[in-house]
Amino acid sequence: MTTETSALPPTSSAQAQPPVMYCANHPAVETYLRCNKCNKPICLQCAVQTPVGYRCKECVRSQQDVYFNAATGDNFIALAVAFGVVTVATPIVGFFLAVSGFFSWIIAFLAGSAAGSLLAQVVRAAVKRRRSRTMRWFALAGIILGVLAGSLIAIIFLGFNPLRVLAVWIFLALAVASALPFLR
Repeated sequence: MTTETSALPPTSSAQAQPPVMYCANHPAVETYLRCNKCNKPICLQCAVQTPVGYRCKECVRSQQDVYFNAATGDNFIALAVAFGVVTVATPIVGFFLAVSGFFSWIIAFLAGSAAGSLLAQVVRAAVKRRRSRTMRWFALAGIILGVLAGSLIAIIFLGFNPLRVLAVWIFLALAVASALPFLR
């Protein structure tokens, strides 16, 4: 009985292993992964999983840039609108919650997130539904400044500080928590 030898040449260990690459952003990290759009070597820290495979953060960001279409002044419009609405609403809400007694907590829990969603829709309508990566932070600054200005107005004209009522803080926290995701 004769033994047949394989017609394939013997492979060396160098041919079996793919070449070692290093991450483009972290040069000390070895990787075998590449971005499926730009073919750049990336490590697992730099990789973003998408429905079509792994991409580098730069390619994902450039793909997302299509959705952000805000004009130059839209962030400041968001700040001004949030400031104006919250400045007017703070004394009214603060007074209403201050005179509600125990029910102020229930009202704050029920109405806080609705008020935040309504504020976000007003801001989005003011900027004509355009989107920006930083718009929510400008709106947050407007909310904070509006609460401070509205509290000052309440102290001067109504004689009470709405920030001393715990229900106002609950209302404010829920409003901010529901407004910011809408403005993303």
